[in-house]
Amino acid sequence: MKPQTLAQAALYVVLFWGSGLGYAQIGPIAATRVQVQALSDAPDLQCALRSTAPKSQRPADPGPIQWPDEADVEQQVKAFGETAIGNGSPAVPGEELEISPLWSSVKNPVLRVGIWSDSHLAAGFFTQELQRLTKLAPEQVQTRFVPASLGRPGVRLPLRKICVSSDWQYEPAHAQSSGAEHPGIGLVNMSSRQDGAFLSVDLRNAAGRAQHARVRLLYQQTEQALVLSLRVDGGQEQNIQLQGLQGPAVLELNALKAISTLSLKVLKGPFRLQGLEWPVAPDVRLQMDVFGYPGATVNGWRLLRTESLTQWWSQPPYDVVVMAFGTNEGNVQPFVAENYRQMLQASVAQWRAIFPQAACLLIAPGDRGVFMKRSKGGDKKTPRTSPKATIDLMRFTRVHDEIGRIQKQTAKAYGCHFWNMFEAMGGAGSAYRWARQSPPLMAQDLIHFTVPGYQRLAQLMAKDLGWGPALFEDSAAPAANP
Repeated sequence: MKPQTLAQAALYVVLFWGSGLGYAQIGPIAATRVQVQALSDAPDLQCALRSTAPKSQRPADPGPIQWPDEADVEQQVKAFGETAIGNGSPAVPGEELEISPLWSSVKNPVLRVGIWSDSHLAAGFFTQELQRLTKLAPEQVQTRFVPASLGRPGVRLPLRKICVSSDWQYEPAHAQSSGAEHPGIGLVNMSSRQDGAFLSVDLRNAAGRAQHARVRLLYQQTEQALVLSLRVDGGQEQNIQLQGLQGPAVLELNALKAISTLSLKVLKGPFRLQGLEWPVAPDVRLQMDVFGYPGATVNGWRLLRTESLTQWWSQPPYDVVVMAFGTNEGNVQPFVAENYRQMLQASVAQWRAIFPQAACLLIAPGDRGVFMKRSKGGDKKTPRTSPKATIDLMRFTRVHDEIGRIQKQTAKAYGCHFWNMFEAMGGAGSAYRWARQSPPLMAQDLIHFTVPGYQRLAQLMAKDLGWGPALFEDSAAPAANP
């Protein structure tokens, strides 16, 4: 079937201002709207046999592991405490701002929170525990924006199922790859130059209930017309031709009832997807959008062009914004504190320029251990160890401690709150102690955490920052979207 023209497909292009559709105003972005038919008994999404997640580099198998001797850890922790830099780092230049209460905006009908992070929060266990701690009903917690990291290993999104062909490539902002300086809302794009690339998503919630009758695909319009094939709820394919001014654009799907599944195939590209969006339901009390990407660094905020995001958000989209980076920055050897300080300051400055009215929070990374392989001939109970003097167990601890100090100073200079995961864990050596817990709270790589570990961290932050059900008890009653 030949691609339909705009008139034949009953489409029209408008300057989208949002007030009439229940979306917050996001600026004059060209939006193509199309009516689609949703089914009440839509079949489950079935991924094609050849469907695979986009390729990503997997770390080599580290092989058998061993934990360092507890006495060695404690000895080096003691030495670390005696030589710690303390508060000797130079102060951050700039005027210190008065910091307003972090959750003061919770008095509004909906508390809107946007979180950008690396792999720690991309996994979703930390933020899901924060949601659980509110004691809100499941239907009172919702996401509005979904980043363009569909099918990316290590990322858990609020979608029931995702099918992605191998024709897509990720463009994270921190990687400085083609297209990365104009990233989507989650600081990452999904791009395909191969006609025939496809992706499918099941939009239903965990209970299998469809919730969204309006779904928006955020993408980059090219100079030449784009042609996509869409299928809603397993129905008939519909070819859509997209054309207009080059830049950010929206394809909005409207149905009379909630959409269950959506499949997209690129017939004529290249096509760059920047995310998904849908309206927040009237009874939602907490909107939490999580934009986490494995391997990400805060440098993505420094490298992007702010107009890439301000065009989406011309009104304050969030009451609170959160930035949780540092682990990948600390992995660069040698770590130069002054270089990191300059990068962080430039990144936070861009971040605050986009969200000047939101309360803000910086989260510093937790402790990290040194991964050790078992020596040949040893076993897990009686490993053959290397000479103690050659193993610096505090190698990453020193770096993360310094990163935390720099983040704390930068947060204060920009009027932001600060929470230190490193200190909450127990400081130096806590990575090894958490790994020995039963059940373990630290993963075997001594970088990431187990599910109970992420849950424990969320509980610790909630206690330190006053996050819990009491925040939502006295807030105003929800109001219907316009």
